[in-house]
Amino acid sequence: MGDIDLISSSYALTKQGVFVVAMAVLVLLAFAILLSVVVLVHHLWSDRERRVNRERFEGAATFLAPYLVTTEEELSAAVARARAKFGDRAVGLVLRRARFDLKGEVASRITECLLEMGAVNELIRETKSRRDWRRVGGARGLGECGGEKSRTVLMDLAMNDPVGDVRRAAREGLLTEGHAQATQVAIDSFLQDLPRRAGWRRSFYARLASVASADLLDLIRSRQLSSGEEKLALEALGDAGAAAALPLAIAATRSREPELRATGIRVAGKLGGEVEFPLLLRSLEDDAWFVRAAGARAIEWMLGSRRIAAPDPATQRDATTLLGTRLDDGSWWVRANAARALSRAGEEGIVVLFAAAEGRDRYARDAALAALAMASLDPVRMARLREIAGAGGATEAAAVRAAAVRAREVPA
Repeated sequence: MGDIDLISSSYALTKQGVFVVAMAVLVLLAFAILLSVVVLVHHLWSDRERRVNRERFEGAATFLAPYLVTTEEELSAAVARARAKFGDRAVGLVLRRARFDLKGEVASRITECLLEMGAVNELIRETKSRRDWRRVGGARGLGECGGEKSRTVLMDLAMNDPVGDVRRAAREGLLTEGHAQATQVAIDSFLQDLPRRAGWRRSFYARLASVASADLLDLIRSRQLSSGEEKLALEALGDAGAAAALPLAIAATRSREPELRATGIRVAGKLGGEVEFPLLLRSLEDDAWFVRAAGARAIEWMLGSRRIAAPDPATQRDATTLLGTRLDDGSWWVRANAARALSRAGEEGIVVLFAAAEGRDRYARDAALAALAMASLDPVRMARLREIAGAGGATEAAAVRAAAVRAREVPA
């Protein structure tokens, strides 16, 4: 009898346990379904909001575009109508984008409109948020707005905000107008908070070179930068076409550090002319391969940009001779750059390339064929190039076929 009672009790407990488990599964399933519905509704709502915001932005941009070059009264009236039709958010975003791209009196009028509609004050409130991402967004927005009120807040953020991303966004905003005090604060903030990533440092130097190249030149001359930072800053000046940086580039070519010499050569190739051409030729004999590669590349830039007339015969012979000797250099970069430079060196350069293409040195032949494949050749020389490449195998023939396609002699 006791065994039967025990079995009955166990059966009841098992049945109750199954019921509890089943109820738990049903609750979890209901919760999962509810959560899925919430996520789906949120996704649909967010997608609708994005679509509406995009339509409002595009509508406001189309509406305001004709008024951005009109008088202040007309622009203010147009902004008021656009706000009523498309909303403050869309109009503010359009004005900020336009303000970032435009300069002069029009930009000042846009800044006044942003102040009148309260967009600047709204962004200032964003910069006081406890959330880092909100402060970053506010700093970027203020940089687009411009004006003294925005500058004051950005200068404080650049020097005092505890988060690096916010300080970096504030520095970028300070460099949008080229204002002297704002630029100096951005430089001071950058020096005390040097970013770890080279990409961020390159971005700062590039922006500074584009809006205030004289300040970047002064920074290099002040010797506050390490050699690595000086290299990045000098590269930025060369990319920005700051002719005043040419003396610094020439001085860098005499540095004991090969990387700085290579940078000086590259910048001299971008900014220099006939006077600097012999300097580039001498760099082809440097001990460091990347200096030789930089020299060959700089010669190609200088010849390709037509910043110098055809060199005198003696210089032309020296150039083709030195570049020709670099076709069998131990570095692939030197060989490739020298071959491309020869393709820009006129008749004598093409002759040297064909001689290398028919030579026994495999590395020189590959570099010469690659350069000739991209050069503009007459039909006779193109046929000769195809013959040379055909004798060299399928890979070289494919390179020449690319040249023929480029010259539109055969179908692609």
